[in-house]
Amino acid sequence: MTASATVTTGRSETLKEAVRLYFKADGPRFLHVFKTVLAVALATGISMRLELAAPRTAMVSVVILMMHQHSGMVMARGFYRGLGMLVGNVAALLLIALFPQERVLFLLALAVWIGLCVWGAAWYRNYQSYGFVLAGYATCIAALPSIDHPYDILDNVVTSLSEVTIGIVCASLVSALIFPQHVRGMLLRVGASHFSGFLAFIRTALTGRMSADELGSTHLRLIAERAQLENLRSAAVFEDPDLRIHNDVMTRLASEFLDASARFHSLHQFRHRLRATAGEETANAIDTLYAKLANLLPASVDALQPDLHRLERFERELGQLADQLPELYAAQRHLLIHADVQSQQLAESGAAQMEAALDSLRLYLRDFIALRQPSATHGPSHAQQPARIVTRANRLVSFAAGLRATCAIGAVSLFWIASGWTGASGAVISAAIASALYSIMPAPAQATRQMVAGCCAAWLASLFFNFDLLPHLDGFAQLAAVLIPFIMIGSYLNSFPKTATIGLGFNIYFCFISNLTNPSVYAPTLTLDAGFSAMLGIGAASLAYSVVAPYAGDWVTGLYLHQLRRLVARDACYGKLAGLRLRFDSGVRDFVQQISARPVTGRYSKAVLFAWSFASIEIGRNIIELRETGQDASLPTGWVASESRVRAAVARMFATPSAPACDEAVQAVSDALSVLTAPEDKPAGEAAKLYARLRAPLNFIRLSLLDNLVPLLSGDSQTTT
Repeated sequence: MTASATVTTGRSETLKEAVRLYFKADGPRFLHVFKTVLAVALATGISMRLELAAPRTAMVSVVILMMHQHSGMVMARGFYRGLGMLVGNVAALLLIALFPQERVLFLLALAVWIGLCVWGAAWYRNYQSYGFVLAGYATCIAALPSIDHPYDILDNVVTSLSEVTIGIVCASLVSALIFPQHVRGMLLRVGASHFSGFLAFIRTALTGRMSADELGSTHLRLIAERAQLENLRSAAVFEDPDLRIHNDVMTRLASEFLDASARFHSLHQFRHRLRATAGEETANAIDTLYAKLANLLPASVDALQPDLHRLERFERELGQLADQLPELYAAQRHLLIHADVQSQQLAESGAAQMEAALDSLRLYLRDFIALRQPSATHGPSHAQQPARIVTRANRLVSFAAGLRATCAIGAVSLFWIASGWTGASGAVISAAIASALYSIMPAPAQATRQMVAGCCAAWLASLFFNFDLLPHLDGFAQLAAVLIPFIMIGSYLNSFPKTATIGLGFNIYFCFISNLTNPSVYAPTLTLDAGFSAMLGIGAASLAYSVVAPYAGDWVTGLYLHQLRRLVARDACYGKLAGLRLRFDSGVRDFVQQISARPVTGRYSKAVLFAWSFASIEIGRNIIELRETGQDASLPTGWVASESRVRAAVARMFATPSAPACDEAVQAVSDALSVLTAPEDKPAGEAAKLYARLRAPLNFIRLSLLDNLVPLLSGDSQTTT
């Protein structure tokens, strides 16, 4: 073989390898695109066969549902889309019945109704929010075409619900039956990877010398991953009977993770502060105790095939360690027999908190194993009725989102009435769609730009499709062949995170503006009107998000910070104890999610906001633990008053942060510790254990206050929010 032939063969092999790697990486995207265009073609064909006037609602339903590649997510969104469309169409009937000849009152009521729906979409941060989104703009789609012909409303409602049903069924069937991508595999794989990362986090917390900022970033990342697992759980129950049976287990895992991760993060902070305040001897004694647990941790967990036998052995080893704790505590006390009383009590507090963290880890591990076992062997008894975490946004922020939608739709409606432009009804619908969709997006400003780009491209594509291609077609087969390339473009762009909103906007508005009718109508003016009105509606919605209580401004961030501080000042210090720990943990998690997703500008840096998160976790959880432990009747005289002063001082510090408030809280904690260590009240037996359990959260709070809790003392945080 000549040298040139060898070079040619080498290049050919390199090219083949590059093509193979490309299709391996992009294969799932092409499969997703194929399934999307198939579902759109199927929904369009069924709508035309049933002689529905305009199948665009079915087409839009398909492209919105198929923005997800996994069948469980498609079915979950389809379920809430169906509920939302049903509620929206009932609202359309009611509005037309109340204001059949009063356009001003009708549009005013419509703007208020959509504002309420957007408020609900912004308030709930899960699949329920999608139902609110649909309930809002479904009312526009059904009611506005009947504004001049009220008797047509019943036909519009029946047609709209029929088209939505066709779209939901087609998307669900294609997603579930043709090369299905199941949520189950991804849920279990991501869950195992998350658990492996959590074990590494625990090991670092117990033995590592990582800085507080680095460990805090890891903690926040794990919280965000756990929230994504909750979204996957909500979708998985729609497609997998076995996961529906294990739904309680998955629900418990969310709360158990929040509890265990917060406890181990606090242990790391305690180790760090103990070494700075109590000396090497005490710190080494605590590190020796914590290393007992760290040495049992598996090195890693295989995300594809977790070794359940190894994890079950790990669970038994944790149980054995729990049985050995009294002996280990005794050895620790003997080691520190010559240390001062404060050092002994600090070591005692660290040991008590480790025991609580160990119990949390055992519960989490038990359910992690149970989720991966057959249903017949599953029967954990530690919590048969799990408490469900409900993710909600700030009330005022949600209200502001609803107000923006009302203002945007009101402004477009006023322009419609003042101008007499008949095509402006499409601008109202577009403003409703954009306002509702923006309310559930983490970065509305960026989403606005991408949606405008997608809409503009869709408008130009619809002009080419309607007036250059469509007149030459004969039959549905040719129509589908010409329609498919346009949907492919949007679906492919939708598969990339950076261009997902552009692709979604292109597909939505291409289907909406093209407005296929049965039979087809050649009407250039209507298509031009539809494009102008769509751009006007998106512009009005984006302007409202920039002018009416800007989403990324200091006001919104300040509201979330105020809500976080109130979690400690009101809930942790004075809230009802029943379910308080889970409500508190989920509230902190919601805060972390919100500030992680939004651009932070102005006087609130992310460093300050995250520092507030950790200060709230450490102090708030220990206040709750202090209240839970302090319900025992055999407490010393003066304890109730001391505990009340601690709560009041901590509440004031979080309500109005300042250096004097922090000093007052430190003094209140020190006074409470002195009550528990007074010689005349020196306890023995079971009472000694109770006193130790009370001193543990007090010592944790005291060390947290004496450490560098910058948010409590910085000038930025003193601003009233």
